[in-house]
Amino acid sequence: MEELKGKTACTSLVLSIVLFLVLAHPCGLRGADIPSFEDVIRGKADLPTIEDLTNGKVKVGDLINKDNVDTVKEYLSPAIYSGVKQGMVLTMSSSPSYEQMVPKYFIDITERNKGKAVMDENGTVYYEKQGVLWPGGIPYPEPKTGLEVMANTKFGLIWDEFRNYPIKMILVDSTGKSYKSVGQEHRYIKFTGRTKVPPIGAVPGYEDLHFKRLVVMHSPLEIKGLGQYSVRYYDDTKYYDTGFAYLPAFKRTIRVSATTWQDNVAGSDLTHQDGMGMQDPYSGWTFKLLESKYILLIETKSPFEIVNEKGKINEKLQFDVGRKFPRFGWSIWPVYVVEALPKHKNIYAKKTLYVNAWPYFSAVGPCGLADMYDQQMKLWKFYKHINGRIHHVDGDPFTLIYGFLCYDLQVGHMTQYWFHERVNDFNYKPDDVSLKTLLEAGR
Repeated sequence: MEELKGKTACTSLVLSIVLFLVLAHPCGLRGADIPSFEDVIRGKADLPTIEDLTNGKVKVGDLINKDNVDTVKEYLSPAIYSGVKQGMVLTMSSSPSYEQMVPKYFIDITERNKGKAVMDENGTVYYEKQGVLWPGGIPYPEPKTGLEVMANTKFGLIWDEFRNYPIKMILVDSTGKSYKSVGQEHRYIKFTGRTKVPPIGAVPGYEDLHFKRLVVMHSPLEIKGLGQYSVRYYDDTKYYDTGFAYLPAFKRTIRVSATTWQDNVAGSDLTHQDGMGMQDPYSGWTFKLLESKYILLIETKSPFEIVNEKGKINEKLQFDVGRKFPRFGWSIWPVYVVEALPKHKNIYAKKTLYVNAWPYFSAVGPCGLADMYDQQMKLWKFYKHINGRIHHVDGDPFTLIYGFLCYDLQVGHMTQYWFHERVNDFNYKPDDVSLKTLLEAGR
């Protein structure tokens, strides 16, 4: 009997200790159930939802605003958190499945080439040995350095070609009133690492190029025809971007200098270097991998088509603070957080880049979020992709991008880029993006 009493007392003591730990640390046991970042990206576990990560405090469908944003603060970038404090509202959404985002052929290519990437001291990626072009897929599925993360965003792009047209860039002032609209079109052709549109691999005769880009203004009338044509080289440390601008008022082209990356686009909050999170050559920056984590980004499966093929914004889309903040669904994604510091004089002292982890890859722009800091290291802007719905190209899923947002946190100005993107269905020829097409489009 005494022995039984002793066992009972011991059991009660253990239960009391366990109960104390649970009460003192209510998320402790719950946290043990959250799959690790590594298990998720390796396909061993599903991506957790915001409900999982907050132990049920925040549920799918909940609205996050300035009054309750602290409940999800650890899953927001500092700039997005500040944006919510200024009136942005986030709708919580379920987490994406990578099988619904990434084409199977691209997953297969990545698996086939896994472990075969070789990087030189400048960050240029080759296949098995230096000098052999990377044939496609993600070079570093599990990157260990900031340079490897950024190599994925350059050499691991899923698209071979795309066109954004019609583009409507809308400028919104601090009160929420839109005061200017600019019409544009973009064309891109990738020349190396091609995986879908023939020729697969590289375009013969253009092996030293990575992609060519054309940007042309269509409205308002005073800037109609203004455009830029630029070339990104495979090794941008060996050959810096070549570019030309067409000035319709003078009917002439001029060579584009490197400093134009820091110029504003048609008087907007966006600079030429901000597109895709970081659009200027990576050779002008140093990169440091800070951490891997779960974060809230705009969902890839919006409940309706946000922008149609004619560029019209769906009337179902809600806005907050006048027309300043479009309201989207936000879901949990795995990302690598990379600190980017400029090597040369720049308007930004720092960018913090949030790069999608493979295989939860955003098809066109894997760097879907960037926080930008001014020269005093104060938060200045954020750049954010507007992910949309999954569409299909020849039966394969592809994430449709509806545009992006660039918001100036210091003055409260918003620049919205809206478009309906078409990917991998043009079969562009090399000269479809060239100085000649720039002149034709501008005139």
